[in-house]
Amino acid sequence: MEQSDLFGTEKISRILFRLAPPVMLAQLIQALYNIVDSFFVGKYSDSGLTALSIIYPMQLLMIAFAVGTGVGINTVMAAKLGTGNRKEADEYAGVGTPLAVVLWLLFATVCYLIMPFYARMSTDSEAVIQDVITYGRIVCVFSFGLFLESIWTKVLQSNGDMKTPMFAQILGAVTNIVLDPLLIFGLLGLPEMGIAGAAVATVAGQIVAALVVMKKGFRRSPELKLYPHHIAAIFRLGVPNILMQSAYTFYILGLNLILATFCDQAVTALGLYYKWQTFFFIPLGAMQTCIVPVISYNYAARNIDRCKKTLSTAILFGLALMALGALCFNTIPAQMLRVFTKDAQVIEIGRIGFHFVGISFLPMVTSLIFPVFFQAVGASLKSSTLTVIRTVLLFVPLGYLFSRLGLNWFWLTFPVTEVVTSAVGALFYRQFLRKDYVSRPVQADDGGTIALKPSKPGVIITIAREHGSSGKQIGKLVARELGIPFYYKEMVALAAHESGLDREFISDIHKNAPDALRDLYLSSHAVQRAIKAQANIIRKIADNGSCVIVGRAADYVLRNYKNVMRVFIHAPEEYRIGRVMEVYGDTLSEAKRNIRRSDKARASYYRHISGKRWGDAGNYELIVDSSVGVEKAAELILDYVSNEWKMEQ
Repeated sequence: MEQSDLFGTEKISRILFRLAPPVMLAQLIQALYNIVDSFFVGKYSDSGLTALSIIYPMQLLMIAFAVGTGVGINTVMAAKLGTGNRKEADEYAGVGTPLAVVLWLLFATVCYLIMPFYARMSTDSEAVIQDVITYGRIVCVFSFGLFLESIWTKVLQSNGDMKTPMFAQILGAVTNIVLDPLLIFGLLGLPEMGIAGAAVATVAGQIVAALVVMKKGFRRSPELKLYPHHIAAIFRLGVPNILMQSAYTFYILGLNLILATFCDQAVTALGLYYKWQTFFFIPLGAMQTCIVPVISYNYAARNIDRCKKTLSTAILFGLALMALGALCFNTIPAQMLRVFTKDAQVIEIGRIGFHFVGISFLPMVTSLIFPVFFQAVGASLKSSTLTVIRTVLLFVPLGYLFSRLGLNWFWLTFPVTEVVTSAVGALFYRQFLRKDYVSRPVQADDGGTIALKPSKPGVIITIAREHGSSGKQIGKLVARELGIPFYYKEMVALAAHESGLDREFISDIHKNAPDALRDLYLSSHAVQRAIKAQANIIRKIADNGSCVIVGRAADYVLRNYKNVMRVFIHAPEEYRIGRVMEVYGDTLSEAKRNIRRSDKARASYYRHISGKRWGDAGNYELIVDSSVGVEKAAELILDYVSNEWKMEQ
């Protein structure tokens, strides 16, 4: 089934039921790993169970660095593959493996050195401190499997291979689950290693997962001179994800430190909540993953009603599924805790805490789905803001304030945080619905009447231009004089018609990018669809024969075409300000602001597509200063064509 049929017309509930099972299976195995790991450690010692809760934030931080870097590689590779540049995509993948090794070495070294301090910061119990140091040093120092698997998995996913990474994660989790009891208790003739055995089982699972994805995910390293540029691009796209993931690390660490002022058992109870949480969150996590492509496709196609329907369906399903978790946390909390521990104090603290946490499960549905919705429609700033509000501004400050009233009141942090985050998400959603693109009626699409214009073999002229430099007018003159087609708005209409996406959305993808988190916007699902649609139609236009194409990074998209002449048109700022005021009726301040905004957006778009600097003379055959006049600038281009290129008559 085509994506346009699946995402555009299929019943939403059927889409979710079709996409969710593989995601849920992988998450189920991961959840079982978390639960089984704690189950066996809890049977071995109470101090080990507390140690797992203390080390959990450090593991999340490690995952944030590994996965965030992988996301950066995945994003830049997807952009390169979308414009047909597999060679450069593989170069970024090749940089990934050495980068993963370096990050692992840095993280392992720092963690090994600070682990004793970290343990003593979190507890006063010597037994727990020793368990934290033992477990923490093993899982951090031998985490190379995690870093490599994260990179290679994202390389495979950027190429559309989702099955191999899923199989790797399942096999890694099964390895961990099987080795846990053998190494912790010393079964089948193996030495009894205690909590060290749990740590060894964890890293063994990570190594197994890495080996599964290595064959398909590994790429040869490119030339060393490419590393600075490629690493900068990877982290430009990956750092926001690292920071967002790290926010979870610091809020859990903050809550652990608050609870440590009461007793170690309170920290253990919180850790056991997170173990059970991963199990009950499987349906919600799958829902988050599956709605992104559906919403992004329909938003780009400007089918807003279907976006709203997808959101409401996901929330209703989420509420129904999370109600089961709320019921369990409020009816059998003691039984859930006894799965891991017999410590009466942990059970009593957790019993009270689980009641409060269970209440938070219902508002948690919207507090977690709203950020995913905004991510899917390219509203990266809103998505990130909700995450920061929840993890940084609410959890730890509220946890501290409520803890001043007593340990039992501390747990009120969870429902209050989720309700406030959901309320802010609902406010952002109302703002989203008032956007012109969302609220304005869709105009009839006449894209079907637009077709590629007849042409003849010869030169393809691509024109990139600064705002206010008259690049469109110059391009039209050149096309008219050469008797070849001119493409600007027509290119957008063709891309919209062939892809099923909205013409206005494609037209404005570089303009809509917010100054903050611009690269995240350009890497969103919806925008990537539009970028690929444009690239495909630009290549079709070029295959049709001679023409002039203005904008849309066409010079880079057609980089492998031999008969392309790349032109960049610029002009002094004073000239451009005057042109913008004359053509668009802007005031002086408006003209200055719009020139800066437009040029910045074009530069970011070009950098995102090509990895190169917009306007760099090395990217073009001809640089023209249009302040000499529109006609004269067109003549300069025509003279260059006449002298350097031969048009077939």
